[in-house]
Amino acid sequence: MIETETDLEKKEISRSDFLKTAGSTALFAFLGIAYTGCTNRVTDSAIDSVEGDAVRIDGNQVIMNLDHPDLEDLNREGGWRLIAPAEVLVVNVGNNKIRAFTSVCTHAQCSTSWDFREGEFICGCHLSRFNTGGEVTRGPATTDLQEFDVLRNGQNVVIIKEDAS
Repeated sequence: MIETETDLEKKEISRSDFLKTAGSTALFAFLGIAYTGCTNRVTDSAIDSVEGDAVRIDGNQVIMNLDHPDLEDLNREGGWRLIAPAEVLVVNVGNNKIRAFTSVCTHAQCSTSWDFREGEFICGCHLSRFNTGGEVTRGPATTDLQEFDVLRNGQNVVIIKEDAS
């Protein structure tokens, strides 16, 4: 096959773009710089609606049925959920203990963009981190997350959204 001048120009542009990208990546890697920009990530652990038997909101209470398939990960240590309509983060901290916190980040009040990795909640807006006690482990947030009371009776969990002090 004979390549035309236009084909060669396309290949040259592709190579040029490739070299620019590869050069930038190599420079960042050499300098040890990781790109972590602000994100607006909604995780696959978010519950965006409370229709059905898994979660109900009744006034200041969030009622969860851990037998429901949508909540099965909360039956093991490290399992977690963001209950977006209630602005609540829920985590199993081990020994069948469930803890619950506000999902409104104390830095910039983001509430729907969270991740949970290596035992920490990570706010997707500005990457503040909080441990499973709700305490700030890395800013820009400087204030801990508000914790809510959790009542558990077998597989039924009730979160009371009032100050747990």
